Amino acid sequence: MAVTWTRAWWRWTGGPTTRPVERVVRVDGRSRADEPGGERQAFGRWVKRPRVDGGKRRGDGCDRRSLSPTWVLAVGCPQPAGRGGRGVGVGRDASRLAGLQRRLQGIAGGLAVYDEAPDNVSSSTYSSTPSLPGCRVAPGMRADAGLPLARVTSNRIDVEALAAMDGVGRFREVLPMLMDPVAFAEAFVSGDAAGGCRVPSRGMERHRATLRSCGVASDARSRPAFAMKAFTTPKKDGRTARLVLDARPLNDAMRRPPSMDLPRLRDFIAEVERHRFAMQCDGVSYFYQFPVDASISRYFGIGMKGCDMLLNVLCMGWSWAPCIAQRASNVLVRDLGLAWVDNFLVLGGTLDEAERNVAVFRKRAQAARVEVRAEGDDALWQVRSRFVCVGVEFDLAAETQRHRLDPSWAERWVDGSGMTAVLSGRATARQFAEVFGGAVWATDILAVPRCHFAALLSFAGRLGGRMVGAAAPVWDEVVDVPPSARRELGALRKIVRENPWVVGGVPEDTGSVLWTDASSRAWAALLEAEGRFVDGRQGVFAGPDADAHINLKEMLAFAEGVVRLCWAPGAQRCRIDNAAVVGAVAKGSSSSYAANRVLSRSLRVAGRRGIVLRPDWVPSGGQLADPYTRGTSLPRFPAQLPLPRSRATPFDLF
Repeated sequence: MAVTWTRAWWRWTGGPTTRPVERVVRVDGRSRADEPGGERQAFGRWVKRPRVDGGKRRGDGCDRRSLSPTWVLAVGCPQPAGRGGRGVGVGRDASRLAGLQRRLQGIAGGLAVYDEAPDNVSSSTYSSTPSLPGCRVAPGMRADAGLPLARVTSNRIDVEALAAMDGVGRFREVLPMLMDPVAFAEAFVSGDAAGGCRVPSRGMERHRATLRSCGVASDARSRPAFAMKAFTTPKKDGRTARLVLDARPLNDAMRRPPSMDLPRLRDFIAEVERHRFAMQCDGVSYFYQFPVDASISRYFGIGMKGCDMLLNVLCMGWSWAPCIAQRASNVLVRDLGLAWVDNFLVLGGTLDEAERNVAVFRKRAQAARVEVRAEGDDALWQVRSRFVCVGVEFDLAAETQRHRLDPSWAERWVDGSGMTAVLSGRATARQFAEVFGGAVWATDILAVPRCHFAALLSFAGRLGGRMVGAAAPVWDEVVDVPPSARRELGALRKIVRENPWVVGGVPEDTGSVLWTDASSRAWAALLEAEGRFVDGRQGVFAGPDADAHINLKEMLAFAEGVVRLCWAPGAQRCRIDNAAVVGAVAKGSSSSYAANRVLSRSLRVAGRRGIVLRPDWVPSGGQLADPYTRGTSLPRFPAQLPLPRSRATPFDLF
């Protein structure tokens, strides 16, 4: 069994010292005889010493190594401060596990062990590992890939030709950030682009020749303005890695980039489902195809031992990079389809239209020298009716266009080690963030309102606020996930495992309008049809609701209107004068736990009745339900509509 590098972090949580003692234990294993470096090496260890670089953030100063499919767990046995520790390597050998248990016996306090379980190790393999006394284990700690860099193209886009195609001017607006050093310097918040930050990269020297050969980077002849830490992350194939620069020092010094012009996911799906055919391709090493002026590349330095390097292409990790890439992609697909960063989707209502659009796209890509390739095993430029794009499987050949999650992505998310850790209640903050991000993605694609997962959203909000407010967020810290959040995540996991098809299209309008409003003491809901009020309800807030925030009262009024007045299936128009409620109903969730609980009730009832809610904002002066929240009794139905106090529109506010 081949064994490669891994690492573990452990933190002394008790004992004779009150000061945390941290160690990083490095374990060398035995390789097969037919592999180079097959000799056995001794266990090693070193102390994690915080480092301050130029008064900036703390670095861990630890080398990060890779994992192989033969998973190894490395554990450190703590001692009081100043007395050192011992390293123990543990594989799947039960006798070695037993030996580790004996070593841990008699240790006062506790030992927190954070190991790195690779993605290709199933959750069942991990869960079968015996529990260790005095330890709590949290899998899935992120580390550098340790894999060879993926082969990247040496092609460079003709950005001037691409800018000439930009009929809207959105790409020309950000092009100076690649080619004009004056415009680049003006983007710094302080106005001082001198830089001076240097954070060394660990283990990147082995990639120096690869970076030179493909023209991605070159050796720096002078000290870069920003020499930052580079690392690698695994690509989807699991065999190669991509280069990413930790550009936070540069991002902190520059102003925020403008909007990416990335379409909302729901709008993206709706636009695709208006067509019958599509051609999909993606840019080859897309970010690396964008050249950077030599005078700007000094800001994209890679701190390395011996000689720093400078990136000659668009930097992955720089906050402006996604904006530049997306706006360039929008130029290529303008009036032809959609783009999602480096994914291009050319659409057509008929086969002939799709093929004509593909021909136009090919001419644009060739004129701008953009290198593209087919996704997966598809032939390049092939027009299809069923395909997977940006994690969504589309079936446009069906009688009614439909979509669902990419089955391979759904399987990885449902059965991943991160999901197992979160459902167990003991996961790292990084694991929870990754699982929660997948939950947000899944609910958007499967059209599941997130308000049904109020406890999960509430915990994610608290954890995110704590990480944002921390001077140095500890993403590998173990967090306790509340049982209510785990139950809701388990329910969503079942939905994702089933991965049902979601039928697209716009439902027919019900022909009625729901008006809801609330004041400090009362609420009212009225249903309008054919220019008359046909039904209505009103009431007074009592109990805890009487002291609730006005936004929650508005949500309660909306819920009463949906539950009591809306029965006809179809698209139900709603008129609300509270922007917070309109936004929450539109996206299916709120930042308030209480509002999510109320909204969840409304959407469950609407779903059972086949109703799709379409909220619209109206000014308070145009809210027809407003008088009935201020002492006016409901009229006898059907009743003529009252004249609004004002016919103002939202545009009159500006």
